[in-house]
Amino acid sequence: MVSLRSDSPARSRAPVLVAGATGFLGRSVVRAISRTGIEVRGLVRDPRKQELVREDGGIPVSGDVLDVPSLRRALAGCGAVIQLAANPPPPTDPARVRVEGTQNIATAARREGVGRLVIGSGYWVYRGQAELIREDSPVDPRGESRLNYDAERAGLEANSPGDLEVLVVRPGMVYGNGSWFRDFAQAIGAGEYQVVGGGANRWSFVERGDAGTAFRAILESGMGAEVYNVVDGHPAPLRDFADLVAAELGAPSPPNLSLREAAHEMGEVITHHLAADRPTSADKLKALGWKPYFSSVQDGVPGLLREMFPRGASNAPLGPTG
Repeated sequence: MVSLRSDSPARSRAPVLVAGATGFLGRSVVRAISRTGIEVRGLVRDPRKQELVREDGGIPVSGDVLDVPSLRRALAGCGAVIQLAANPPPPTDPARVRVEGTQNIATAARREGVGRLVIGSGYWVYRGQAELIREDSPVDPRGESRLNYDAERAGLEANSPGDLEVLVVRPGMVYGNGSWFRDFAQAIGAGEYQVVGGGANRWSFVERGDAGTAFRAILESGMGAEVYNVVDGHPAPLRDFADLVAAELGAPSPPNLSLREAAHEMGEVITHHLAADRPTSADKLKALGWKPYFSSVQDGVPGLLREMFPRGASNAPLGPTG
């Protein structure tokens, strides 16, 4: 069973609030924490999404990260809060939700006596390098990763030992039934995906459910003002990963797209991220006792694709044998 650190000002096993609870990653975090018996509140701006929180074992509470009074009401009695809110519907600026939203959460958490704030970020903030990436490796945030990095900074500025402990979590490529992975698999199955560059660059992955349990472990045992990478520890070259998905779907191996062509079609920032080499370590997280259920994409992806696209199903990508 998971409980909050005994040396935190938060009450043991006090409720946890998750902002971004109905998102791709947020839902797995709600499930992972609620399964321990701790009350999980899911912050919901759109009433139509309340049922998603209930499905995952949480309790929906109305609120908005851009509205401090609503955050204070949602946080009343909580011991910790996790900030995963992102990608708001237009016309809301994503930067406000990530950065200003984090500042608002920190302000509301302090006023309500909440002991811990965990900020979800991403490993795309790292510069990329051939050597194993650790939490102190050089960063070079660009595009959307800049928002994540700015949210990290905004949160860590509020860190105060004995008052509000702030922790940062940087997941790698979180794969599961939804988000980028569904689009990726569908594009490969339809013969529309192209591997940017030569494909020798390594991506670091973590299965969606494993990412949820990682957040739970960090919430319980992580140290304030620290950063934690969340990956399965077995980075894979982009070419190998794309070929694995293609083989499971019965689709041809995706062709390559030169960096120059990719920059023209997708822009330089996206091209940079897709082609960067990011072999990443989660040793710091594993020292907390966390161990992924799926140790690599070779373990996790085949079963996931069978679940997503059963043979003969109308939503299955069309490969030459499918």
